[in-house]
Amino acid sequence: MSGVVVLETLRRQASNLLAVVYVAFLMILGLASSRLEAPLWATFLTLLAIVTGAGLIGPEFSSGTLQLILVKPINRSVYLVSRFAGVVLFLAIAATLAFSCEAIGRLVWGGADRIKDSAIMLLNAVSDAALICALMALFGSFLRAYFNVALYWVIQILLGLIESLFKLASMAKNGFLAWLNDTITSHPIIPDSLAWLQRNLYPDAPQKLDRDWLLMVWSNVAIAIVLACFIFRRREVPYGAD
Repeated sequence: MSGVVVLETLRRQASNLLAVVYVAFLMILGLASSRLEAPLWATFLTLLAIVTGAGLIGPEFSSGTLQLILVKPINRSVYLVSRFAGVVLFLAIAATLAFSCEAIGRLVWGGADRIKDSAIMLLNAVSDAALICALMALFGSFLRAYFNVALYWVIQILLGLIESLFKLASMAKNGFLAWLNDTITSHPIIPDSLAWLQRNLYPDAPQKLDRDWLLMVWSNVAIAIVLACFIFRRREVPYGAD
């Protein structure tokens, strides 16, 4: 891992006015969450992870700037992992600031007993954000700039639509939906596979410390980054845009 690339990535995010404003917004939400049972900021961290993760790799290809980067003595995989680490570090700092505001609010207005639960949510939210960034890096390693976001949402929407279709099929008495329900019933591997995909790509962060969930998320992060490095190392760098 390159410390220079990590720090440059962190500097790039910190110099982005919109990102800074959004972090301030998360801190306000953290303060507001001190009067609630669950931290509200954790939900909005996901959006920041999508936005920051979207530009992790894709724009480097489309703009052609990767040519200038790779003339330096740095391995492609090291560059990608360092970029990923820099973005996750930025997200972790943003989440920690929001959590700190929430903790201060709970100490001032009461509810200090919930700070431990919020700290667990901090860990879970950062882990979920890291998975989003890893998927953005994977999709961005073979797509043009920001198409990784489109693919991320398309897969999620399709999985939701298929799940809804399966529920409708379970209530049908005849026709195509009834046939579909019979097929699903006789081949349980189909819904099980879709549920597995949903659980691994878009996991819901638990409200408590779940070691199995954390292991699953970080294992998926590692797999996504390894695959991204493999694709990234073999992708040709064009002169100019893709």
